[in-house]
Amino acid sequence: MNRTLWFALFFACALSWTASASAADFFVAPDGNDANPGSQDKPFATIAHARDALRARIAEGLSTDLTLSIRGGTYRITEPIVFSPEDGGNDRFRVTYAAFPGEEPIISGGRVITGWKTDENGTWTAEIPDVKTGKWTFRQLYVGGRRAPRARYPNNGHLRVEKAGEDNRTNFQFKAGDLRAYADLPQVELVFLHDWSITRTPVKSIDEAARTLTVPHQIGGPSRWAVIDWFEKQARYYLENSAEFLDAPGEWFLDRRTGVLSYRPLPGEKLGGVEVIAPVAKQLLVIRGDTQRNRPVWNLHFRGLRLEHAAWSPPGGIYWGRQACTYWTPATVSSGINHEEADPAAVQFDLAESCSFADGRIVHVGPTGIWFGRQCRNNRLAGSLISDCGGNGVSIGEGQARTVGDGSWWEAAPHQAATGNVVEDNLVERCGQELFGAVGVWVGLAGKTTIAHNEIRHTPYTGVSVGWMWWDPRARPEPRSTPCRENVVAENHIHHVMQVLSDGGGIYTLGTQPGSALRGNLIHDVPTNAGRAESNGMFLDQGTGEFVIEDNVIYGVPRSPLRFHKGWTNLVCRNLMAAGKDVPTVRYNDTVAERIRLVDNDVRESLPAEMIEAARRRAGPRAEYQQRFSPQ
Repeated sequence: MNRTLWFALFFACALSWTASASAADFFVAPDGNDANPGSQDKPFATIAHARDALRARIAEGLSTDLTLSIRGGTYRITEPIVFSPEDGGNDRFRVTYAAFPGEEPIISGGRVITGWKTDENGTWTAEIPDVKTGKWTFRQLYVGGRRAPRARYPNNGHLRVEKAGEDNRTNFQFKAGDLRAYADLPQVELVFLHDWSITRTPVKSIDEAARTLTVPHQIGGPSRWAVIDWFEKQARYYLENSAEFLDAPGEWFLDRRTGVLSYRPLPGEKLGGVEVIAPVAKQLLVIRGDTQRNRPVWNLHFRGLRLEHAAWSPPGGIYWGRQACTYWTPATVSSGINHEEADPAAVQFDLAESCSFADGRIVHVGPTGIWFGRQCRNNRLAGSLISDCGGNGVSIGEGQARTVGDGSWWEAAPHQAATGNVVEDNLVERCGQELFGAVGVWVGLAGKTTIAHNEIRHTPYTGVSVGWMWWDPRARPEPRSTPCRENVVAENHIHHVMQVLSDGGGIYTLGTQPGSALRGNLIHDVPTNAGRAESNGMFLDQGTGEFVIEDNVIYGVPRSPLRFHKGWTNLVCRNLMAAGKDVPTVRYNDTVAERIRLVDNDVRESLPAEMIEAARRRAGPRAEYQQRFSPQ
């Protein structure tokens, strides 16, 4: 769909929430001035200043809705725009930050790179003084509106470990001819693939004679499954970020020592003809309540905004993926496990109630796109494009907060669990661009969540993940108590997931979740697992229980459409599934099959086209939203 048509459709929707541009209380425009009164003919220049003007009006007491109209154009920031309880509405009146009808405001946390030259090989180079002096560095680069890959070896696919080192943590032997001692080795990064997560770590040394690669700390976090050869004896890996890897059109390399950025242009790209942007701001919007006084941000809404270019980098240069973009910060094994939650999202809500992000776009960001975190209640993400994220597309709730020396969990307090949040009619795609264990939509310790009528596609790992409390029915007679309950994943179109990693599926679940349902989803094109463990249409993992799994359509999955691992009691009814010859419809890993009640399911070797088409009409964004998103 071209941009003109998208804006025409957006304008039609805009009429439903603003009668006219003149109805707004304040205005902001890229060519405005913060010394102006903020009127339509004399708008403010920055959204942060306009927020302060709205805050002063709110302090006087709201007697009507309050709206900031944001004109089209780009608003560049280096720090996130932060909203507090003083910026929200109340139980009667809302505060809205809305795009001017028919226009697209862009909030960018990026910096345009200038001063380009062309060398004798046709490579573009630009010297960045702030990088040379150590004031700034970056891991993401966007050229002509697309994410450009860092120079890597090999350019496609991966290499295979020949043999893990003696400690199975700090080194491995590579195959003859695969690697060499690179001149800029201190800048090289190893990307190591586990089944459902990855490690990113600097490289300490490469010994060509011994064919040994060594890292400064270790590969994988402290868990026993994170060792080099746990999943595969010849695990997958590749290297990034060396001048010697800069050999393919579209790649780039930043030399942190000299401050020189190098880029190999794609065919047809002309110097000065494309915009090159690197991110500066780590977040774009932060909506944060007052946790000390338990005061939420209330009734605050964002509509029609495009947000892009948020930065991400791993603390200490090391990323140990655990699951769905949670990670351990660097620590020695002897110091005990130090588990931290993932970095906040580009758009982060915490202690927020009855807020929304609608009809917008969150694209080209290093971290997760949007997160409704702790104590977020009754918020809504709707009609938006979430695309090209380094981490998850959408996150709801929390995971376990931290582990201590004895390995026990400090679990998130039930009173701070996210509840009642809704994600509907969105397109979520191309998440996990840097952290391959990411998912399209992740729901952790949260209840009464609705994930409905979304299209979720092109992810390296799972499409939708729900639940965050492992439980083994064989070892513990009663389910673990969690705030995860009444979560509904309904009528989503989930496809082309599990493109890099394994042991997941179109939908993944954890733990007992009373009153929850997986209903009416269309899941297809889940490839054969790349690692050791299966990838499935749905993977119902440890302790999954008290779900109703009904009216789903699953096809194009070489392995079992459904897989239970240490499952509890569930009802599986009226699902339409394709399973190849000799492929079990349901695989039971360490699961008592009698606990899974199967009723009126229709299983065939292949599904007729008319059945697939009928499922496509039901699943995914509803008609009034579908036309907003570009076709696949």
